[in-house]
Amino acid sequence: MSSAINPWGLESLAGFPFPVSVSPGGAARGRQVAERAARTVEWLGRHVSMPETPPLFVVGPDDWDKVASIPLYGMPHVSSERVVVGQQPAPFWDAVTDAFTPLVGPQGLERLHAVYGDPLDLGGFADLLVSHELSHLAHGVDDGPEGPVTFWLRELAANLGLQGYVSEVEPAEAARLETIFDITWAAAPHSHWPVTDLARMADSLEGDGSNYVWFEFGLQVLAKRLWQTAGAAAFRNVVSALLGPAVDFGQVVDLLENLDPDVARAVRDWPHFPPGIRPASR
Repeated sequence: MSSAINPWGLESLAGFPFPVSVSPGGAARGRQVAERAARTVEWLGRHVSMPETPPLFVVGPDDWDKVASIPLYGMPHVSSERVVVGQQPAPFWDAVTDAFTPLVGPQGLERLHAVYGDPLDLGGFADLLVSHELSHLAHGVDDGPEGPVTFWLRELAANLGLQGYVSEVEPAEAARLETIFDITWAAAPHSHWPVTDLARMADSLEGDGSNYVWFEFGLQVLAKRLWQTAGAAAFRNVVSALLGPAVDFGQVVDLLENLDPDVARAVRDWPHFPPGIRPASR
């Protein structure tokens, strides 16, 4: 049940192992997100050492700027102080859909419609991303050494957490998680994107977000493969690498080589994946 309005003018939801705040009238949606977040935190704690979970905010557009550190409404994000998720569908997913659907071909589009409806609605996929954000807590989100591979390696770690959580806790959501990145990564030509170098992934945040999502989809393809071949050991090893001194590209490739040589090859040759882990677009 909801308690009194808190200092942000938001409603507080009781019954969770971390504080939960929602926009007025958003208790049902907030509880749904918080329940998945609680399951994710419990699952993560079985595999890695986790810090205390920060407060969760599930807010609408009118309250976004009160608590969010990213101006783009609905882009989930995390810090040591809070996890922020949109209460309503994020408009930027429409831009992502518009960017990808012309590239996937008729059969790819048919597969997307089979999972996400017609017209395409990525809301169910986006709802899973709270598990990605919470997985970032495992390697630390505010401090730590910076290096040439740190940005994308952190995203690979969080994608491993997301993949592992869905695989082990919510396997019924596997198609909703995997179809979009399998289809779009296989079909979208790399030359379509202004930024493709893995070392420049952070630069792809500019624009409507679709170039950045392309990077995330590619890393999720690799996370899926790593989970299939190495399971939780892949997640633990990548998190451990991020918790230590800054690692260089060669050290990361060596780490991945021990987990799955094809993934190491995919990173070396990015964005060209070897046939063994290249998703089928048909």
